[in-house]
Amino acid sequence: MSNKTFDLKELPISVTELLSSIQDDQEIVITSDNTPVARLTLLNPVDQIRSKLEKTPQPGLNLGAMVMSDDFDRPLPDEFWLQNP
Repeated sequence: MSNKTFDLKELPISVTELLSSIQDDQEIVITSDNTPVARLTLLNPVDQIRSKLEKTPQPGLNLGAMVMSDDFDRPLPDEFWLQNP
């Protein structure tokens, strides 16, 4: 994991820019007088978020792909339950 270190007094960019500059295997350490006070890292790597979104089912993509008969909820005959042929 690679680190970038910035001193709090000399922080060259905003927090938003810092967060957008973090890559998957990087972290940013913010120091105050050479003492670390904060560490910025990604909670969920971007690739994992993208792959999760790609795997999420999208409703309505396969309309009409499945057909259900009108009697699908009709009770089964006693022969089925009693195992009589």
